[in-house]
This record gives sequence, C-alpha cells and structure tokens, in this order.
Amino acid sequence: MGLHRAPAAEDVEAFVRQHAPLLGSPRRRQRLTGALAARLRKVHSLVQEEAAAAVDRIQASRSRAAEASRARRTRESERRIAEPLHRDGGITASYSMRLELLMKAIDDPELAATLDTYDVHVPASRLRQYLFSDALYLQLLPAYRTGTLSREELFGKARLLLRNGIFREYWDASRHQRASLSDCSEEAGIGRMMDDLAQDMAETDPELW
Repeated sequence: MGLHRAPAAEDVEAFVRQHAPLLGSPRRRQRLTGALAARLRKVHSLVQEEAAAAVDRIQASRSRAAEASRARRTRESERRIAEPLHRDGGITASYSMRLELLMKAIDDPELAATLDTYDVHVPASRLRQYLFSDALYLQLLPAYRTGTLSREELFGKARLLLRNGIFREYWDASRHQRASLSDCSEEAGIGRMMDDLAQDMAETDPELW
C-alpha cells in the first residue's frame, strides 16, 4: 500500500473500500477484511515482540556498559590507592635497609671503617657517634616523606637533634656527603632546612632554643 509505517485497522478498511469492485460480493469482502485484520494483528504482535526484544537488547547493552564503567572506576580507584602505598612501602624499605646497615656498622668497628668518608680523621669512638647521629637523622626522612611527620613536626625534631653538640659536629662533617643530592629532591630540601637551623644555632644562644 506504499505505507511507511505498520498498517492499522483504518488502513485495511480504506484498502477494502478502494478495491471493493475487485473483491466481489460483500461477504467476500468481509472475509478478506477479517483475514487482513487477523494478519494485521499478527504483524502488530510480531512488531511488539521485536520492539520488546530490541528494548531488552538496548537495556542489556546499557547495563553491560554501566558495569564496565563501574569496574573501570573501581580499578582506577584501587590503582590510585595502591600507588602511594607501594611508593611509601618502597621508601620505608629503602630507609630501613640503610638503618640496618648503619646499626651493624655501629656494633662492628671493622664495618664502621667502611663508612668513614669524612674529610678529616675521625677516631673510632667519634665515628660510632657520627654513625648513630646519621641513624637518628635517617629516621626522620621516611617519616616525613610518607606523611607520618608534618613539616612542622619535622622542623621541631630537627631542632632537638641540633641542640646536641655531637650531632651538630656530625652534620657539619657530613656536609660534602649531601652535595651529590639533586637540588629538587626532598632529601636535599630537608638538608637545606637542617643547614639553616644549624646556622641559627651557631648564631644564637642554645639556651634560647
């Protein structure tokens, strides 16, 4: 019938009226109209079933897409959580290894001699004190880098260390050891803060600290 949509009952009746001369007697037209109407109902049923199936497919596709999006967001969230944990764990492990080596050197004079990289001669007893001072300082670095210590807390603990004359002596003697650090590294920044504090200590009465 040249329609661009599914035929309705009105279309069937119009078709019958238009072609009435060709359809013969009224009874025949009635039978044909009934048959066409039955087919129309069947077509409507098939169209509805197909439409329902299409809706189900669309909803299933949207559900899969939503689930994939949720899974992707979950993986991204887990990755963002895991990255700092992995980084912090690596930092802590690295400093723990350095601290363990320092403590072994403190207990063994022969091992301590391998860490004597100072420009001046350091007696064995003083070297052990330097190594222990290094261990005290080393404890601050991972605590600050992993967020356990705030900047203000780090500053306060550094001031306490520098109140000790042996620690200040160690800090001055180890200055060249920190010269190889990248200027933009956190450890270099902490070293500069310690240098400023040490300078303030040298210019100020320690009792005022």
